[in-house]
Amino acid sequence: MVVQPQLQHLYRTAQAKEPDTCCDLLGFDVMLDHKLKPWMLEVNHMPSFKADTKLDFDVKHDLIKNTLQIL
Repeated sequence: MVVQPQLQHLYRTAQAKEPDTCCDLLGFDVMLDHKLKPWMLEVNHMPSFKADTKLDFDVKHDLIKNTLQIL
């Protein structure tokens, strides 16, 4: 809720004049507590796609692939 105004501003300023012609990929950092309740830590407007491990590569590769398929 804290970042919503900034994200809304960034989305509106980046959006093309025609509706439904803009896509933005955000990075959400979430932590699970001992009861598996999710807590959002931060939202990244320009998440990194650098992969330091094989798991990191696999997750980010699939994310980019799926995003492009949706578009």
